[in-house]
Amino acid sequence: MGKAIENNMQRLIDAKGWTIYRLSKESGVTVSALYNIGKKKHGPYAETLVKLSNALGCTVDDLVKNKSE
Repeated sequence: MGKAIENNMQRLIDAKGWTIYRLSKESGVTVSALYNIGKKKHGPYAETLVKLSNALGCTVDDLVKNKSE
């Protein structure tokens, strides 16, 4: 799950023309937490997903879905 979130997050960051540092500032999620999202087996907490989706202007589902689905 973490890898899918990482890939979707990067795609959405790129679409906005942001950096991971800008996402950190806009979402209130630390840069280190953002870098660790793809490294965790179970993915981030729901609260973190909500913060990220709000900052990126997408749904939580947009962040967690596997592109192959």
